[in-house]
Amino acid sequence: MDIAPEFRAELDSSEYFYLREISEPRDNSLRLVIEEAAAGLEEPPRKVAGVVFSGLHRIEGTGRLFELSWDIYVAYSVQNESYSKLDETDKVESGRLVRIYSRSRFLDHISMTTIATPEYPGPLLHVEVICLNHVIDVAATEPPKIRLVGARSKPNPN
Repeated sequence: MDIAPEFRAELDSSEYFYLREISEPRDNSLRLVIEEAAAGLEEPPRKVAGVVFSGLHRIEGTGRLFELSWDIYVAYSVQNESYSKLDETDKVESGRLVRIYSRSRFLDHISMTTIATPEYPGPLLHVEVICLNHVIDVAATEPPKIRLVGARSKPNPN
């Protein structure tokens, strides 16, 4: 299963994302707003502790915002991207920065720590949103609704 085929090419062609908002608009619903980001122009070399670093590029938000929303979820997790690690047993079914997993340790964890089963509430889908500074994992029975919510008039530098 894939998510929002009308947005798949746009999501996969994005260089990076920043998480801009995370909220629960209603009990057990989830809303993420992610901003597309890209490497900017090359910065001047910098010297740190006697070592010169060159070829540096600031990563800046482009201003294009996507909203991903789930009417209901079983669980979600937000990790500091610096501490996130890949598990070689996980199997990505589709996507680059917004991934669908056909098998994952996250789904294993959900099956061991909740009463969710394929019968109730139904087979679970694991969607992972990889952002600079955050990794968000969501287990739900449906893929997220995705829409372009506009663009900031001035991109948000980080």
